Amino acid sequence: MRIVKIVLAIVFVIIVTFFVVRSCAPTRPGTVLRHLPRPILLENVRPGKPVARPAPKAAPEAKMAIILDDWGNNFPLLSDAIQIHRPLTVSILPHLAHSRRIADEAFSKGLGVMLHMPMEPEGRNEPLEPQTIMVNFSDSQITRALDEALDSVPHAEGVNNHMGSAATSDRRVMQAVIAHLKEKNLFFVDSNVIPKTVGWRVAQSLGVRFARRDVFIDNDPHLAAVERELRKAAKAALARGRVVVIGHDKKATLEAIKEMAPEIERAGVRLVLVKELLE
Repeated sequence: MRIVKIVLAIVFVIIVTFFVVRSCAPTRPGTVLRHLPRPILLENVRPGKPVARPAPKAAPEAKMAIILDDWGNNFPLLSDAIQIHRPLTVSILPHLAHSRRIADEAFSKGLGVMLHMPMEPEGRNEPLEPQTIMVNFSDSQITRALDEALDSVPHAEGVNNHMGSAATSDRRVMQAVIAHLKEKNLFFVDSNVIPKTVGWRVAQSLGVRFARRDVFIDNDPHLAAVERELRKAAKAALARGRVVVIGHDKKATLEAIKEMAPEIERAGVRLVLVKELLE
């Protein structure tokens, strides 16, 4: 009986030892452990949308408006302005032999049309144009002079002063002028013939769209001089983004603009009508 117990004890020890050894043995290659997490399949994961980058801001476009003053007598020269094939603005003196004809032709060819309104200068060294606005005019006289001038220059979208160093320095006179332009829905370009002009300031205060002359291009009327001034104006446009220049109905001025226009455009300056540069 004792021998049987000893044998059973030995068998029990062998069995326990077998299971202990087996549980400690390393897992055979290829054995899958059920408790491990499932692997993530990358092709099942949607990629996030790329972060949108703001487009770089384009540099502001430089613009130049060219106004040509003093039209009214020289109708044949208008064809030279038209042949430049650029958006020029002609400003026409009222009551002259071809004022109406020039306005009609310029408008039909897509040029800008303005009234070049005569106003009293300081000193009066030169003869005055018919129906020049004088500083001693009453408001009603100013209004009547403007209406009669506009009747002789059809299609005018705005007005700039011819001479006018005295008139544009007089706030009462300019208040009457600009208030009437507002009633007519016309803009005002201050030719800026004198530093103390109040014209553009009155326009601003009355809510009338306006511009100011930056450069005169043909004070020296020779071709080379006009081209030089146009280059200066182009540099100003590139520096500031915009420039308003005034020239006159002169053969050399028109030749210079025609010669210089491609160069100005290659430099990155676009020629526009002055109504596109109003403030």
